[in-house]
Amino acid sequence: MEKAYCKTCNTDAELHTMAKICPEHSIEKIKNKRKSPILAALLSCIIPGLGQVYAGDIFRGLAIIAALGFSFCLMALIIGFFTFFGIWIFAVADAYNMVRKQHENKVASLSH
Repeated sequence: MEKAYCKTCNTDAELHTMAKICPEHSIEKIKNKRKSPILAALLSCIIPGLGQVYAGDIFRGLAIIAALGFSFCLMALIIGFFTFFGIWIFAVADAYNMVRKQHENKVASLSH
């Protein structure tokens, strides 16, 4: 079985390798499995920035980890507590939105 994406039906499908494909349906084989926005958010819950790395933006993930480390140092002052948890919440929401937007862009580019 192979994974494929049908532009006409806008769905994923599993195709048997010996099956004939209907010509009116534009089918493309899926090279990479789609990434899950929920998994990206969960990874950022565990380690902020890890969800961004999972989504493919390594620089953004490392920047979030660095900002979190700097915020941790600021905990000696009271402001560090607010920035630490603010960055953490931002990382979770950002990771979810990054993967969701990648998915929307992929579907939009396939439909054209």
